[in-house]
Amino acid sequence: MLVVTQRYRVDWGHCDPAGIIFNPNYFAWMDAGCHNLFKAAGVPFAEMMRETTFIGCPLVKNEAEFSRPAYYDDVITLSSQVESFGGKSFQLQHRFTHGDDTLVVGNEIRVWAYADPADSRKIRAEPLPEDIRQAVSEDRVVDFST
Repeated sequence: MLVVTQRYRVDWGHCDPAGIIFNPNYFAWMDAGCHNLFKAAGVPFAEMMRETTFIGCPLVKNEAEFSRPAYYDDVITLSSQVESFGGKSFQLQHRFTHGDDTLVVGNEIRVWAYADPADSRKIRAEPLPEDIRQAVSEDRVVDFST
C-alpha cells in the first residue's frame, strides 16, 4: 500500500502542562496524513471540490492507542496508509514513532462523500472510485516532510 510519512518537531505549543504532546494534536496530524495520502496518489481534492459535489472524506470513526509520550523538541514521524476498503468506506492506519519507538497508533474509518443533491446539508457516501483505490494501493513511500 501507499505510505505517506511526515516528520514533525514537537513545538512548545503542541505540549500540555506536563511537557508532552497534547493528545488532540495527534488527531489533527492524522487528518493531515489522510489528505497527504490522497495528494501523493494524485487525487486533486481541491479541484474536485470546486468542480463537482465531492466534499471529501468525512471521518465516521477515530481511535488511538497511546503507548509512549513525546516531548518538547522531539522529532516524531507519522506514517499513514489505507489498511482496508469497505463498500463505501475505507480504514486508515496512522503510526507515530520516535526513533524505533511506537508512540501512538491511530485508526480511522472514512467515507468517500458527495453533497446530497436533494439537501445540501446532507452527504451521501459513494464507493471509492477504482482508479483511486488502485492509486492508494501502490507499493511506495512518499515523504511529505519539509
